[in-house]
Amino acid sequence: MIENYIWDFDGMLFDSYPHITKAFQVMMEEYGRPVDFDEAKALFEITFETCYSHYAVTPEMARRHSEIEHIYDMEPRAVPFENTVKTLEILAKRGARQFLYSHRGRESSQHYLGEYGLLDYFTECVDSSYAFTPKPAPDGVNYICEKYNLDKSRTLMIGDRELDVLSGKNAGTLGCLFTKNKNIETSADYIVGDIIEILDI
Repeated sequence: MIENYIWDFDGMLFDSYPHITKAFQVMMEEYGRPVDFDEAKALFEITFETCYSHYAVTPEMARRHSEIEHIYDMEPRAVPFENTVKTLEILAKRGARQFLYSHRGRESSQHYLGEYGLLDYFTECVDSSYAFTPKPAPDGVNYICEKYNLDKSRTLMIGDRELDVLSGKNAGTLGCLFTKNKNIETSADYIVGDIIEILDI
């Protein structure tokens, strides 16, 4: 039985890639380099580094992208997926321990979780301010498991990308991939197409 849940943020708890991509489009237009929304979004869904590398984004451009992405009311807004709140609430009522492990910065992750009243569901939120080696390295997951003495065989790392799954698997936990593609090749122990399906694992 799963007792501990470690959640990714972008594309997992929150449908945030449309907002991220729109901010990127705005930034690129400022630099006179318009980009296709769907292409950029698909690249961000792999990793930020994939998108930035593809478009030869400089550190200055990346900082500007971050500034625009922090305009939280810019449409399309980053919002929780349909069953995010319900799933977190039910798991909390079951007595599960829940954690966030995201590459997102502290200010924005805390803003979004606070805006939707989700902060209290998490024992700890591990973000980019912790400066761990990025996923798929196990550092962040190991930190959470060791600090809270979690049984890794009863701990599930959940994310929308293979690198999320691998960060858990590399630490010795179970892994769950959130994707509509049920035939995808993955190292995950579980695949879900809707967050609410987590409750059946």
